[in-house]
Amino acid sequence: MRILSIALRTVTVVCFAFMMSSASCDLLNGADDVTFEAKLPLEFVINEKAISSTPKQYTYSKTLDATQNADVLKYKDKIKKITVNKISYVISGYAAGGATVLFTKGKLVVASSGKTIAEAASVDLLSTAEADLTADLAGFNELGELLKDDKSETVNLVGTFSSTPVAFTVTAYFQTTITASALK
Repeated sequence: MRILSIALRTVTVVCFAFMMSSASCDLLNGADDVTFEAKLPLEFVINEKAISSTPKQYTYSKTLDATQNADVLKYKDKIKKITVNKISYVISGYAAGGATVLFTKGKLVVASSGKTIAEAASVDLLSTAEADLTADLAGFNELGELLKDDKSETVNLVGTFSSTPVAFTVTAYFQTTITASALK
């Protein structure tokens, strides 16, 4: 009887130890992760010199390189997830030869897939206040995955000028949350 009691206690202790080790693995999974916010700027310098009083479609491509941010660079090989939360923009250096130029049907698009990331119906290029673009959540998710994998992606600025010539700089700010492993 005493041997049976010892055997049952041993089995109980072993089972308890096994359950606790499994539970602790689940509890500790992700405990070594670090999460931080990163504001990733992408500057488009526009200088359309053609003279036209009619609307002109426009496309400009630029590569968004997340590793230009010091924190992203620090964790670049350990990034588990990049979430794009919002995109804002600021216009500066506007010059249009006397005319007021509007930029309509403006979009930021993932170049590799053509997926819209964000858009603005109409932008007064004289405005210098920071403004938010309307999000396309599927585009945000796609861009986040591409940035997680490659740390960079080509983004197209697409839209229509009401007339030309026009020159200005638009800086898009991609507000992101990044999760990375701190230990691996």
